[in-house]
Amino acid sequence: MSVNEKLASNALLSKTYDIKYAKFVNKVLKEAADSFEKEQKFLDDVLLNLYNIFGDALERALELYERGRITYIFPSESAGVPPHNDRHTARYLVQVKGLSGAIYILFPDINYCLCASFRCQVLNDRSLFTCKHVLAVWLTAITKDKLSYQYITQEQFQSLLLFQNATCFGTENGLKVTVEDAKCMQASAYIPAHVFQVFNLKEDGNGHPVTVLIEEDGIITDCSLKTQEPDELLDFHLEPENVLNKVVLQTELLKDILSELDSTSDFIELFLSPAPPFFRISTTGLAGICHIELPHDGELVDNFQCTSTAMSSYKLSHIKPAMKALSCANKVSLRTDTCGLLCFQYMVKTDEGHTCYIEYYISPVIDPNG
Repeated sequence: MSVNEKLASNALLSKTYDIKYAKFVNKVLKEAADSFEKEQKFLDDVLLNLYNIFGDALERALELYERGRITYIFPSESAGVPPHNDRHTARYLVQVKGLSGAIYILFPDINYCLCASFRCQVLNDRSLFTCKHVLAVWLTAITKDKLSYQYITQEQFQSLLLFQNATCFGTENGLKVTVEDAKCMQASAYIPAHVFQVFNLKEDGNGHPVTVLIEEDGIITDCSLKTQEPDELLDFHLEPENVLNKVVLQTELLKDILSELDSTSDFIELFLSPAPPFFRISTTGLAGICHIELPHDGELVDNFQCTSTAMSSYKLSHIKPAMKALSCANKVSLRTDTCGLLCFQYMVKTDEGHTCYIEYYISPVIDPNG
């Protein structure tokens, strides 16, 4: 491939996943949903528009849909018994049984899947907007057809929702501890070696426990943590060339803003722009629509870099866990990329003056109003 061909190829990829393209795809999905609601079927021109965007992934998604491979999973008081609350307003997860028989658990409205296609073609080479499993879930949500329901206990639902294990990476430089929540949010804590009075690493093989000895005010705690084979983690990261916006704030400002959010809202919308209103957070709940505009050049804003206007929505239930670190952080960095992936990075100072970092990645929702 010549230099010119490579440049053209790179330009095409960057164009494929810019904000305008994402808005265009969501617009087509919204129009397709509106058309189905009116006609009670997908018209040929609608399917053609979808195929032009998603290609073979749409054909395989239609096959999953026709075979009835999508199940909504609800928490209930008893397994197998529908919950008392309205099914249309209850929280739920979506299970997709792939054509190979593999089971994938997805969040409704979230453009993320654990399949190899999503990892390779959506996240890595960015040749697709989404995978067949996410598309099949979208088709089922629009048609309300060929859908099954499963009711499990609150404990079973929680085990699906929360990733119960932590993955620990140890090097001579320190520790990185990572947990995931429903494959839509990932949190990592970076603890440098100099934070510890004694820091030794040795490998005894799989299954051997990790020992931690903590001394505080003369009280000694001796912990032995069971280990197991680590599961594969999602490859959440922001490539520098894909970062659209970066804001560094003093934590006091963000805590004040988030305390004003309407807790009855399901989603939080983040708007960043190089022009007014610059930085805006919005919610829609029982109290109506609420817009909170943050100063982009105030004394509590250390850095505001915005290359283009971007607007993405996130589940408020995903944002809240990321806010817990505000109480111990000194500064927070907020970044978004061309796909709407949101990253919070907290700088935490210990009493001894050491610096640690906590990082959260949160996936956006797709067409929350669709």
